[in-house]
Amino acid sequence: MIALLLGLISVTAAAEPADDSGSVDSESLWVTSIVPGGGDSFVVGTATGLLLRPGTVSRVKLANTGQLEKLYEHPAAVWDVAATDDANTIASVDYRGNLIVYDVASKTPTTHESVFERWCQTLVMGPDDKTVLAGNESGKLFSFDLAKGELAKTVELSEAAITDLAVSPDATKVAATDGAGKVHLLKWPELDSIGVISISDETAWCLSFTQDSESLVVGSADRNLYQVRAAPDAKPESIAQGTDWITRIAVSPSGQIAASEVSGKIHFADGSKLTTIGAESGVWALCFGGPGQLLVGTRKNGIVTAGQSWTWNPAVTTTATPAADESAEKDEAVDDAGQEEAAAAEVEEEASKPDQESP
Repeated sequence: MIALLLGLISVTAAAEPADDSGSVDSESLWVTSIVPGGGDSFVVGTATGLLLRPGTVSRVKLANTGQLEKLYEHPAAVWDVAATDDANTIASVDYRGNLIVYDVASKTPTTHESVFERWCQTLVMGPDDKTVLAGNESGKLFSFDLAKGELAKTVELSEAAITDLAVSPDATKVAATDGAGKVHLLKWPELDSIGVISISDETAWCLSFTQDSESLVVGSADRNLYQVRAAPDAKPESIAQGTDWITRIAVSPSGQIAASEVSGKIHFADGSKLTTIGAESGVWALCFGGPGQLLVGTRKNGIVTAGQSWTWNPAVTTTATPAADESAEKDEAVDDAGQEEAAAAEVEEEASKPDQESP
């Protein structure tokens, strides 16, 4: 049997100089979001401890997550980023509701000041790569046309803040969590309501579709990680319970579920099995970087990575005994009975132990 071990490799991200004053203090660098940015690159949104101070959008290479290449700056803390599949366009939102659209080829940022009116916690790219969707703290869902540079649609979705958005892999549905503990389901691209799912009495902070688009994984302020069918009035089932509220969820192409806590813990859910590791500070961003690798954005320690390693558990090999040797084997079995019993007990004890975790 092969057991999976998970561990964190800590790499504090250092930004390139933003201006003549020098580089960003790595101890105050808050990584709020990470998304794929084409090839081995990822796009990263950052903030400091003071949300009205400028934030940045940067790019990082998978091979060197400790070095952030600054692309552009926001006037307030950057809360979420998105990128087109071809990585030619990047979009980002901040604490003031500003949207910035960045053309990678020309290195040109275009600011749409207060287009989303208020603080936006979430932004996703539409499946057509022509639209971005954002949700703000007053419960509004916005659709923004990238080519026209203007709002295409606004939906009054909830009386509570919109906390996260996700688009189904089959590009037929959009899901949004809110501060009232609900998930709102909408048709794509019409953004007409399909229905609502009640998750908890507390804030539903984050969500992600499973790869088959049939289910949702939802993180709540009640410390539970839920899985629920992506259908109106479906009943959620808790698949894991943490020690603090769940901040972010990522689902890998193979279906591996990762969920983070504000406390710094990261839970990996695989069927009925739960593996937990811990970062040195709160976790606010998760993004799978490839098979066996997870990029983790933290409150105080930049980007760290969770990696997989493999180890062999003991196995017992048996062979059939020819009939001609049965009498001799019976004599040996009397002498070896005690040893066999001891070996079997040892293997059983090892098999019953939980997989070890790397510190």
